[in-house]
Amino acid sequence: MHFSDILDSIVTDGDDYAVTVDESWAQGRATFGGVIAGVGNEVLRRQVPHDRPLRSLQTTFIGPAAPGTWQVRAGVLRVGKAVTVARCEITESDRVAATVVGIYGGSRSSAVKVTLPAVAPLCAADQIAEPDMRGAPIFTRHFDFRWAQAHRLFSAASDAPTQAYIRHHDAAALGESHVVALIDCIPSPALTMFHAPAPASSLTWTLEFVEHQFDFAPEAWWRIDTCIDAAAEGYVHQTGTLHDPNGRAVAVSRQLVAVFG
Repeated sequence: MHFSDILDSIVTDGDDYAVTVDESWAQGRATFGGVIAGVGNEVLRRQVPHDRPLRSLQTTFIGPAAPGTWQVRAGVLRVGKAVTVARCEITESDRVAATVVGIYGGSRSSAVKVTLPAVAPLCAADQIAEPDMRGAPIFTRHFDFRWAQAHRLFSAASDAPTQAYIRHHDAAALGESHVVALIDCIPSPALTMFHAPAPASSLTWTLEFVEHQFDFAPEAWWRIDTCIDAAAEGYVHQTGTLHDPNGRAVAVSRQLVAVFG
């Protein structure tokens, strides 16, 4: 079941939605968080017109969502002159799995303009050897990976900056929600600092989009650079920057991750 198949499975009954996700998206006993956030955004987009670009998507992971049919309750909280705020709650077997809040804002003139640094066009990924993904969660089969800079998982690394080229296996046209899911596909760089295999789980995830072109060819490589800002007492604060296939910075990702190693 490709990610586009998941989006196609969404059915609507007013503010209530249902979506089906199969076992191929498993991540341990839960489902890959990028699917949860991507589904949340896709449902919210059924209520928020696309003339208001996605500015921020805030996901709180409350409990594990097993594969199957999820229920999604969505609603628009406020419509202002420029900004729409919408929220949905994703439940599985009557248990809340996640809440997603989307901030969608139209553009306006401003004296303030600061851009994130771009990188060279992402053309070198095919020259990097394909990594050994044995032991990786099942959902990773839906993506291609190339590591430009990274330590091995569970290698007791002293630092953890990561640069990874990523893309969907899905041949369907890319859209906004596809890119949301794509951003979350690499493991937390904290896992490279573990001395032995142990679990980690995202608690909150905020995406802030600064560019809104998503219609690149499905086979094009994107790049995400991720670093740990701080970590202590079993919690990791990490930041990532997503670059599109032209090297332009598209989004900033911020996560709070609980680690057990």
